[in-house]
Amino acid sequence: MDHPVDGSHGEDGSAGEAGPFGAIGHVGEGGSARDGSGWDPPPGSSAGPCSDVTHHIYLVSPYQELFSFHPADLELHRIGRLGCGDGGPFSMAVDRNGVAWIVDWNGSVSRVDIATGRCEVTPYKVEDGAPFRNFGMAFAADDGPDQETLYVRDAVFFNDTDGANPARTLGVFDRRSYAVRPLGQGAGANADLTGTGDGRLFGFVKQPAGVSSVSELDKLTGATLSERALPGVTIGSSWAFATWGGDFWFFVTNDEDALSSRVYRLDPDSQAPPELAVPVLLTAVIGAGVSTCAPTEVPH
Repeated sequence: MDHPVDGSHGEDGSAGEAGPFGAIGHVGEGGSARDGSGWDPPPGSSAGPCSDVTHHIYLVSPYQELFSFHPADLELHRIGRLGCGDGGPFSMAVDRNGVAWIVDWNGSVSRVDIATGRCEVTPYKVEDGAPFRNFGMAFAADDGPDQETLYVRDAVFFNDTDGANPARTLGVFDRRSYAVRPLGQGAGANADLTGTGDGRLFGFVKQPAGVSSVSELDKLTGATLSERALPGVTIGSSWAFATWGGDFWFFVTNDEDALSSRVYRLDPDSQAPPELAVPVLLTAVIGAGVSTCAPTEVPH
């Protein structure tokens, strides 16, 4: 999320056949339980078994390119270019059915079926200057079986003055009515979100001067439950993160090279600082999404 980067991103040279995205570099098979529309069931109903494509981290670049990132082997696979949305991606979340939800800078929200490439702009609308035009977003599991909620945290840019950080509002994005229901406000700067299969919600927070931290958020109030500094992880123009295998994975665009990113890994159970896992990831990253179906331990 955060500032867009001018320019265009070239192909990564990966082989693949033509498909709904254009040149497909890597895509999994479907297998989710969908409703008659072809999308996910409405909130409150069982979402069924996890789609086969929900076990990776998915990334979107400022240039509307979608990638899968495989933490187990640190491999990046280009899926293709998005076929809808014209405001430039701002943030992304992925549900357990293999659908990527992407909010653009213009405030529109699109959904993309990762397995088929089907892409459409949802009816979500927000007025200029209104809350929840831009937001970090993530799914977190609910108490019921196979259920999850899409949480969003409002981002503020032009209203920040003199370095002040007004409270950010946490909300729930209703995938049936395409509206955001505010939950509560919490202190802190702009943040990307990630959720977990055990129902927790976290924010990757950009603090003043580009320093960063990771916070656990109360899903009912938006308050910060805990916060941990991330020494060595300096945030520039765009950043995103996800949980996978029990670890946090942070993606920070290289400002000196706007076409690449650095990837950091943090073991939350360790006191060690974040590890630089990938010094140069060959894409800028503005959004990351991971399903609540993603493994909580590294597969062996």
